[in-house]
Amino acid sequence: MRFALALAAALALSACATTPASDLAPAPTDAKQDLDVPMAVTQGGKVPADAVMNWQSFFKAPPSGKERSLLEQKLAAWNDTSNPKDLLAKGRGELALGRLAAAETSFRKLLRLAPADLDAALELASLFLKKKNIVDAFEFLSQVKDGIATSDKVGHGFIVKYRYTLALAYIARGDRDKGHKVLSDLIGVDKGFSPAYVALATSYLAVQKDSVAEFVVRRGLDRSKDDPRLLNLMGLILQKKRLFEEARMWYDRAVKGDAGFAPALVNRATLATQNFEFAAAETDLLNAIQRDPLNVEALISLGIVQKKQGNHQGAKASFTKAVDTDPDNPYARFNLAVLLADDLKKPDEALRLFHEVLQTNLPAGDLKDLARSYINDLKPSGEPY
Repeated sequence: MRFALALAAALALSACATTPASDLAPAPTDAKQDLDVPMAVTQGGKVPADAVMNWQSFFKAPPSGKERSLLEQKLAAWNDTSNPKDLLAKGRGELALGRLAAAETSFRKLLRLAPADLDAALELASLFLKKKNIVDAFEFLSQVKDGIATSDKVGHGFIVKYRYTLALAYIARGDRDKGHKVLSDLIGVDKGFSPAYVALATSYLAVQKDSVAEFVVRRGLDRSKDDPRLLNLMGLILQKKRLFEEARMWYDRAVKGDAGFAPALVNRATLATQNFEFAAAETDLLNAIQRDPLNVEALISLGIVQKKQGNHQGAKASFTKAVDTDPDNPYARFNLAVLLADDLKKPDEALRLFHEVLQTNLPAGDLKDLARSYINDLKPSGEPY
C-alpha cells in the first residue's frame, strides 16, 4: 500500500511534466522591480511587421539521437576559442545537451570578453531559470534590460525572446500577474505564438485554475492547430478530470505530430501504467528518453515500470540517473530509496535518501509523510528520530 502511494506521487509528477517547479524559490529583494520593455510601435499605434518574429528559431526541440551524437562530436573537437560568436554557439550546443555547467562557463567567458553581449546575458538568465536559481536569473535579466535601453541595435525578435524569458521568471518567483501580462502582450503581437499559450496554461494549472488553463489551451489550439505542446496540455487537463480515454486521444495526436515529443510520451505512459499496460508504457518511456535523455520525469516513470515488472537493477539504474540529472528532485530520491529498502535490502542507503527527501523544498505533504514512515520502520530500535 505504501509503495502504491509512492507510485501515485511519481506519476502525478510525470503527468505534470510541463509544469514549472520553481515556485518554491524565494523572491529576490527587488521582487517589485518591473523589468518589462515595450515593443516599438509606429505612429499609427501598430507593432512593426519585423516585430513578429520567427519564434520557432529559439524554441527548438531537444536534439534527436542522431543530432545529439553529431553535436557531441562537434563539441568534443571544438578548439579553445576567444571568439564571442563561437563561444555563443558552443554554449548553446552545451545547453542543448543539458550540460548546464559547461554552458555557463562558455557564456561567462563570452561576457568577460564582450561585457555588452546581450545574447550571452539572456542565455544565462534562461540557464539559471532551468537551475531554479531565480535570483541570478533576474540579475542577468536586469543586465539585459539595461543593455536594451542603451543600445539602438536591438532587434524586435530579441525583445520578444527577452520578454518571454522575463515572463517565465516572473511566474517562477510567484509574480504571476506580471508574467501573465507579459505573455498576453506577446500573444497580442503574434496570435500564433504558441509558447505563450503553453506558459500561461501551465501557470494556471500550477495553481489549480484548470478551467482557465483549458480556455487558454483551446484558444491557442484555435490559432495553432497542431502544436504538440498544446495538444499535450489538453490531454493533461482531461486526465486531471479523470477523462482518461479522451486524454489518451490528445496525447496520441501530440505524438502523431511529433513522434519523439517527450512530455506526451511520458503522460501517455502514465495512463498505460495505471492500466497495467507495462510493455506499452515502457516503449513510450524509452522513446521519450531516446529523444530527451535528461528527461527526469521519463526516467522516474521508467524506473517505476521496471520495478513493477521485477526488473530491479534496471529500476535502480533509471532512478539513479534521475537523481544524477536533477539532484534536487525529491521524487527521484524517494523512489530510489523505496527500491533500496523494499527490493534490494539496503536499508542504510535507503535511510540516507529518505532523510534527503525531508531536506528538500517540497512542501509538507504525502511524500514527506511517506519518507518519515519509512524512516521510522528502518531506523534501529531505540534510535531517536
